[in-house]
Amino acid sequence: MNVNYAFFEKTDGSFESFQKKLVQFGIKIYTAGDFDDMFDLNVEIKKSGESDFKGIDLVVLEMPGENQKLEESYILNSIEPWKIAAVYSCVKNYRNSVIVIDPDDFDKIIESLEECGDVTLQDRRMFSLKALYRLLRYNSSIHREMSELFASEKFETLILEEKSPLRYGENPQQLAYLTKIAKTNAFFDPFDEDTLAGLSYNNIVDIHLALSLLKYLNDSFAVRVHHGIIVDVRKKHFDFKSSRGVLAANFINDELIEGLKGNDLDIVMLPEMPDLSKSGIRKFIKIKEIPSVEVEKEYRFMDGNFLIQTPDDLSNMKFLSDEFDVQYKFANIVAALSRSMACCIFRDYELMSISAGQAEQIDALETTLRKAEKKSMNLDGSVCAFDGPIKDIEVVNHVIGTGIKTIIEPGGVKEDRIVKKQLEENGIELIFSGRRRYKIS
Repeated sequence: MNVNYAFFEKTDGSFESFQKKLVQFGIKIYTAGDFDDMFDLNVEIKKSGESDFKGIDLVVLEMPGENQKLEESYILNSIEPWKIAAVYSCVKNYRNSVIVIDPDDFDKIIESLEECGDVTLQDRRMFSLKALYRLLRYNSSIHREMSELFASEKFETLILEEKSPLRYGENPQQLAYLTKIAKTNAFFDPFDEDTLAGLSYNNIVDIHLALSLLKYLNDSFAVRVHHGIIVDVRKKHFDFKSSRGVLAANFINDELIEGLKGNDLDIVMLPEMPDLSKSGIRKFIKIKEIPSVEVEKEYRFMDGNFLIQTPDDLSNMKFLSDEFDVQYKFANIVAALSRSMACCIFRDYELMSISAGQAEQIDALETTLRKAEKKSMNLDGSVCAFDGPIKDIEVVNHVIGTGIKTIIEPGGVKEDRIVKKQLEENGIELIFSGRRRYKIS
């Protein structure tokens, strides 16, 4: 291994500065102008490592990004076969020819040359892997663009980037780790490596749901989630004594800190760090702002296959009513983000009771009402939201007499007229959101 000859595709900007530094080490520089046919570069790469030391042993390329035009000639002209071949030639001969495709690695190479006069074997391996990954992204981008152009999107490439291993409680036999779709934003991007490394699988699930709630509620709320289930959503009357799970709030005040005393929460997420001795917080994560991540598709893994759907726009849900109460939005979002067959009751800007994941809608309602009764909650004037349309008249019969003033549900079924008539005859308004959210999880 040694570096005597280098090829540069570009010679301006940071590439020019890197090139000048290499020259100081006595490395001879070649550019595209030195080749009549760019495929001849592969011949020179293969020579590196031979006894005459005349092959090119460092290749610096710029990998293209996504095309700006969805036009056949533009896309085809952007494909550079010689560059793809050069990457593979370097990877195949990585012990003798270094492939560099990331300007962030320029300083690392200079430091290595200063320390030992060469690029270490491990760095050569890492540069090769990075180049292969960038080539994979490049090919995936070309495939996606041409699939869209040719109206044939049967195949899709999904590249996952591993971010952090996760704790799995007292079950060391089962591994878990966190990944993200490469080169996309993720809700956990603001968290540093130490924070991620200390989280469990359930912590991640709870954090994601809590942050999603705060993002869509778009108001000052404290929300608590435990094992993927929404437990608390409130603006006041904080009492989290003995509470477990993840608590997240987009504000901090004395009442909230007081309500945290005696808590058993796994994680508390607030804009500022409170006095931990007063609040009894075990693990704190600072969230300056709620991450807003736009996704094109939602994926659910099913035994080696994926169920895919486009996400709903929960921020712009419409309610077919002459009058609008912001609690319609709050209740509807909580039901939408809960597990399937959800029912929740909101009153005075607080989640009074909730149930989700039941087999039938009537079961969800009965459980929700039973929880409220157990806590002696007054439901007079409350708002009740379902994530699916009401088809069972027994649901209507159970609502009547509870004090619930308004029902929110998607509608869109043949029972709508009958349900609406019976509810209104008993002084209960039925409001249609007009859209049902089919849940990916």
